[in-house]
Amino acid sequence: MAPTMVAKLEHLRWAVNSRARNQSCAVQLLTLFRQHEARWKTKKWSGAAQDLLSVSFSLWRAAFLADKTGQRSEVLDDAIEFLENIIEDNAISYPQDKRSKEWTFNYYTRNARAALENLHRFWPELVPEYEGKKRNARQRWEYCQELLQVAVAGFEATALEENTRAGAAQQKKERRKAAKAKRKKSRAITLSQRDAKSGA
Repeated sequence: MAPTMVAKLEHLRWAVNSRARNQSCAVQLLTLFRQHEARWKTKKWSGAAQDLLSVSFSLWRAAFLADKTGQRSEVLDDAIEFLENIIEDNAISYPQDKRSKEWTFNYYTRNARAALENLHRFWPELVPEYEGKKRNARQRWEYCQELLQVAVAGFEATALEENTRAGAAQQKKERRKAAKAKRKKSRAITLSQRDAKSGA
């Protein structure tokens, strides 16, 4: 088998496995959104929902674009071709993304990084800080995906913890209400008994 075919097959194996990993995380994120929908619509959580989805989609799109050279001249060539497609066709779909992968891969992973950095800024206890260092395309994708998985797990644990706390607070409130009603009823019985004795 020709070396180029070996490299292509190896890339496709990596891309398929990576996309599967990303989609598994996307299902976990969707479950989290559905199970705690009211929470994600609050001011505190809604921005995080946008960023988590942004990372997930960007990495989903980037997985098949990672077989790039990283040469600056090729990045610029692909950027120019991509821009020409936007102007000439007024449309972009996956084939254009793939033809311009030297630029588009960078676009998607930079978008993922920006969203991860924003998540860390507002949720530092849940999302690790993005460590900027030189990585090749696959390493960059895998690093962003790992941070996404940590973030999703962190939000899941926090949502469950907050639900448990809210449930405990609600139970405490209901117990206080029941105790108050019991005292009121007991007081009413005591008063009626006194009235009955004084009337006798």
